Amino acid sequence: MSYLSYPRINFYGRFFTDPSTVNNDPTHYNVTDAPPSPWQNPDGLHQFKLVDCTVVSTIGQSGEVSDPLVNLPFVTTDLPSPAKIADLDVYQQGVPTIYGMQVSIPISTGVSLTGIVDPAVLNQIWWLAVLATRSWEDADYNMDSFGGDMNACGSYQSVIRVPQASWPADSVSPVLALLKSRTTLEDGFYLISMRFVVDGYRNVPEDRNYQTGRITGSLGPVIGTEPRYNAGARWLSGRLQDKTDPWNWPMFNNVQLVVDQARKLLIIDLANGICRQTAGGAPVDLGVLTAWMFPANQEPVSLGAIDYSEFCYNLYSHIVEIPLTDAQLAQAMVSPINLKMSRTDIGPSLLFREDSTQTNIEVEVRPIRMAGTPGTTATTQVYVSNLCKPMAGKQLQLEIISVHGDTPGATVPPNNPGNTLQADHAIKATISPTDANGYATVTITVLNDPGFRTPLLDGQLYFINIIEPDVPIPRSISQSSMISCLAWSDYKVNENPTWDEIQDLFAGFVKLFPGMTKKINLSDFPSFQTFALNPPWVAYGAQPGPLGIDRGAIGFYMSRDITDPRYMPVTRDMSPARVLTIFYYILNLINTPIVPPNS
Repeated sequence: MSYLSYPRINFYGRFFTDPSTVNNDPTHYNVTDAPPSPWQNPDGLHQFKLVDCTVVSTIGQSGEVSDPLVNLPFVTTDLPSPAKIADLDVYQQGVPTIYGMQVSIPISTGVSLTGIVDPAVLNQIWWLAVLATRSWEDADYNMDSFGGDMNACGSYQSVIRVPQASWPADSVSPVLALLKSRTTLEDGFYLISMRFVVDGYRNVPEDRNYQTGRITGSLGPVIGTEPRYNAGARWLSGRLQDKTDPWNWPMFNNVQLVVDQARKLLIIDLANGICRQTAGGAPVDLGVLTAWMFPANQEPVSLGAIDYSEFCYNLYSHIVEIPLTDAQLAQAMVSPINLKMSRTDIGPSLLFREDSTQTNIEVEVRPIRMAGTPGTTATTQVYVSNLCKPMAGKQLQLEIISVHGDTPGATVPPNNPGNTLQADHAIKATISPTDANGYATVTITVLNDPGFRTPLLDGQLYFINIIEPDVPIPRSISQSSMISCLAWSDYKVNENPTWDEIQDLFAGFVKLFPGMTKKINLSDFPSFQTFALNPPWVAYGAQPGPLGIDRGAIGFYMSRDITDPRYMPVTRDMSPARVLTIFYYILNLINTPIVPPNS
């Protein structure tokens, strides 16, 4: 049950992020498109930070408990650099990933709970999380924000890795002592499950909260073989609705629930499911929201009212717990759960519905980057369950889609071309039957050079849908069950590149990230030479890197691991072969006293 189990540490506050969106327009990847339009925040550096976040409550085995952690700050340390957020691809902006985030609860001088967060991927994003002020139609001013970011909401789930040696003493916090006793110890790190929901992002420069949004989150244990980047929970689908419905009918997203047998609780996570009255504001008024259970061949059973208030959102991260009797507990394990509102004037009262026959499919790592050399492979795990029980021996199927501008799920207008014909059949994918713990392995293999879409847009993009073989077409594909795979072109490493080739490799980066270019102009040879040779890496406390290179800021930042927030380029979209070619140029520059720009 991960963060839905206990103990649970809830935090609330705001987040800051400043991504440049110049790279969100595929036409900007055309060589002839210069200078590109600035879009929003062209000088952004893709940072992600927590702002004024606080531990607001702690949940123990029997409910809310008092603990010294409450009211303490929950912060990002910005060490060794602020975390970075980056899209996978211009055609897939729906899985932005946060890299290198270090979070901390400072408890006292020299004592803190501090750990590194595994790369966190946005999931279950929806763009209609704020009640329209006019209508739901796209043409009506896009509601209240250009780009729609203020109206969007989505969830991240990942794992915090806290060094065993730095975990605070048990006497510091009873909740932390309990968390340590219940969570997983792996390779010298205690693991903490972390789920956070973001919404109400202010992308209008005139807004006093510009570049910030609301965040609510929960921490909990990582237990046994449960998935780490998904809750492995039961899904309730939000009410089906159309944009032609009246403006005052709120929209709803999917929510998750688990049944805690030991504590006899129905636990529902509403944080990413209910439409808000305003961006980053209170949930819409639903009257009384009630949970209902539908046992087979019996009358529905009311499980009581649900607290969906803004107070619950702010204090408990919108996670509600409903006590169950022994009889209700036994039925809830096998019966579908629905949520109904009392209001009848804002659409059908059934808001969330569970299909107890549905197979829940959740990919652990959904964005994949891989080299385009034939024979290259990449893998990811898929958790398959029904009613929170892992399904063993389940054989699913894969559907590989070469992404074009009009592909469902592509994040650009449909008049953009997307993949070229060279992308077709360049990769294959297989999926194994699930093991005893409900996990299947997806293996992606490059068969042929995928090629590139434009000289500035390396590789090709694929959607890989995981489906049940007996589900008829058309299918409804959950974001959780779709892999997005970027396969770079099969670039050949050049050990003696010219400056012209290096300029070509950096051309898109220089054009699409002016904020970085203002720091280091990678297309200007004197600037490149200065930062390729200086400073020595001992200034960073680092060992020599690729090809034995031991100097230069450019080589240092480009040689960091992809999970390191200092890694450059910030988009993570330069293939390893192209990066190695740049390293060879730097090595030759180190070994040659003076290198003319065209040599």
